[in-house]
Amino acid sequence: GEGEGEGEGEGAEGDAEAGSPGAEEEEEEGVPSAADRRACDAEARPPRQPAVKLVQLERLPPVLTLHLKRFSAGGGRGAAKVSAKVPFPLELQLGPYCSAQAPPESLSDLGSPGGGGARYELSGVVEHQGSLSGGHYTAFVRAGSSWYHMSDSHVSEADEEAVLGAQASLLFYVQV
Repeated sequence: GEGEGEGEGEGAEGDAEAGSPGAEEEEEEGVPSAADRRACDAEARPPRQPAVKLVQLERLPPVLTLHLKRFSAGGGRGAAKVSAKVPFPLELQLGPYCSAQAPPESLSDLGSPGGGGARYELSGVVEHQGSLSGGHYTAFVRAGSSWYHMSDSHVSEADEEAVLGAQASLLFYVQV
């Protein structure tokens, strides 16, 4: 058709001028610039919609183990330990995160019951004291209604405040 052959010879001329000052700024006639293409793309897209990512549990384990990420990749400096306090509860209720018979149809359905036996109690905490290059692991363990702090061959009674103040690396929850 018309205009199909046009511009074939122009490419060769354009290549010859590629080294000249301002060559990068020159646009081929009839071809929109990168900025024009981005503007057209933005106009063609529908407006952004709010989104919800949903993760629901189908079956629950008798013991739920949560591993907290306690290191970060430090942009070219290697890994670094994250010492920030991460709060965790003595009890977890996972019912709202368990799947019912059918997927929810709306946000208001998220709290619908599903997954009976979705209550967990904290039974153990592993913490790391020290840095990434060295340190020591200790654990808090619940036996009945009492908490114990274990460090190698030393065991001492602990209170809930000490447990909840730990720099947890691993959390163990038992289904009740």
